[in-house]
Amino acid sequence: MGTRSRLALVLLQVSALVLIYTFWEELQSAREALQLTYEYRSLSSGDRDASVKSVTIFRNGYTTGGVEMELSAELVATKCTQEGNLAAYLSQFVAVEGPFKSDKKTSKETTEYDVPGVVADRVFNGRGELLQRFSDIQSGDALYLVAPGLYFMWPFVASGHRVVVTSSTKEMVVIESISESPRTFRLHHLFSENEADTLIQQTVQRDNESVDAAVQLSTGDAINDKSHTTNDGNSFTNESVVDTVSETAAYVRKRVLEVLSLGEDKDGRGSDDGLELLQYEQKQAYVTGNDHFQVVAAAADGMDVDSSKRDVTRFATVFLHLSDVALGGQTVFPLAEMPAGGLPVEYDNPLNSTRDYEAAGAQLFTPGSWEMEMVRTCSSKLAFYPSRGTAVLFYSHKPNGEWDPMSLHRGCPVIEGTKWIASLSIRNKRLVDPRKCRITFLNPTARPVQLYWSDELMHTLNGNGGKVTFKSFTRHTWIIKDNDRVLLEHVVDAKRGKKQTVIVPPISQEEAAAKPEANVFDKTKLSSHTTDTKVEL
Repeated sequence: MGTRSRLALVLLQVSALVLIYTFWEELQSAREALQLTYEYRSLSSGDRDASVKSVTIFRNGYTTGGVEMELSAELVATKCTQEGNLAAYLSQFVAVEGPFKSDKKTSKETTEYDVPGVVADRVFNGRGELLQRFSDIQSGDALYLVAPGLYFMWPFVASGHRVVVTSSTKEMVVIESISESPRTFRLHHLFSENEADTLIQQTVQRDNESVDAAVQLSTGDAINDKSHTTNDGNSFTNESVVDTVSETAAYVRKRVLEVLSLGEDKDGRGSDDGLELLQYEQKQAYVTGNDHFQVVAAAADGMDVDSSKRDVTRFATVFLHLSDVALGGQTVFPLAEMPAGGLPVEYDNPLNSTRDYEAAGAQLFTPGSWEMEMVRTCSSKLAFYPSRGTAVLFYSHKPNGEWDPMSLHRGCPVIEGTKWIASLSIRNKRLVDPRKCRITFLNPTARPVQLYWSDELMHTLNGNGGKVTFKSFTRHTWIIKDNDRVLLEHVVDAKRGKKQTVIVPPISQEEAAAKPEANVFDKTKLSSHTTDTKVEL
């Protein structure tokens, strides 16, 4: 080989090394995607037509105590003639875990929880697919039996274990195991950057119409360090809005439900309240989060009843990180330690290597404050840092439906930047709160008025027909003002109907003369049997 040829070869090698160095991260991502795609395809290429298939049967959410067996097409065809028979047939080989009863003693942490006589009504494979027939099973599958009244729960398997699922919108979502208790996962490729931008823009730019579409939480917007208690009993210092109707929110919500393998959402609502968008500025935080709904129900004697006694809790929650945060804003589980060996370095806050998180917090918060205590907890316990495009799934329950106290979580104070997240929480059962209603405020007067929830300005109602609808609860107080003058103070009573209308009273003497009955309470329209009540004040 001549000198020129050797020189050309050396230059070519150097160029290749430069390209590899320049695009190393992109190559790693492509390599990871190819590996995950291969894993997914290899899982999907089993011989579904084989007459005998080897499987391992587990209880819902477990990867221990499994029973290995071979299923034959002939036997299953004989035993499983109707939908649901496959799960029932397999239940004889494993002690299926039934729903936990809160009036019993808390179960011990064992791998051999035995509930004799429980028959499963659903069976899922390790990819979260609901199986009905022998042809749905692949040889080598792990099968998970789910009892009536329980949801399928993703098994932990091992830290770093990954499963790829494809949603109906064709996105390939990667579910990565992080910790077993609390049971937490990182979700990769759950949503796009464009969807993140759209959700943020829709929240920021909402106007009169979008306020009605993206219904605000009953507590409204909490600004700066002002803490509030939501209808689920949790305190927070942030701004939030629930988007139940926008196309982007609907797509993301559908994808989350599919990833959780919750089945068909026949009524378009299921057991969630829609996608909640939350914004945290500097010093803002989510204070408590035990996921027991502290909704109080109006009892016959007028006393408040704690609905957590009825075991209404969040089953699972998904946080979607819509933005990066310069420092802080972690989701922390204060009762849980970091996994052995810690989290992968790419999941850590990059600033942690050069900045002292606690020192930065000390510059913002006073010693001994709850914020400063949270900062210390956030830097030492299991925590997920907000990174744009990632998502976190955690379960608040054990596989049998018992509440997992390790799922207690908090949103750490934002030290630098702004934190945007979307949250979707799934309840373990439908929550029917008799105190809940929707109130529409209508302004027929010629002048704009201000609408307050307690002492917070919630909305300015334009004159000549301006209106806005809010979700509210019994005993909430709404105040309508004309600048500093109080026009109306309305205390909510959901017994008047699930849909109510409050009309702004006349402001000027001319308007009062034109409508002298404006401040008369129309008791004929307060029947508790009506579903659409107009309350005129």
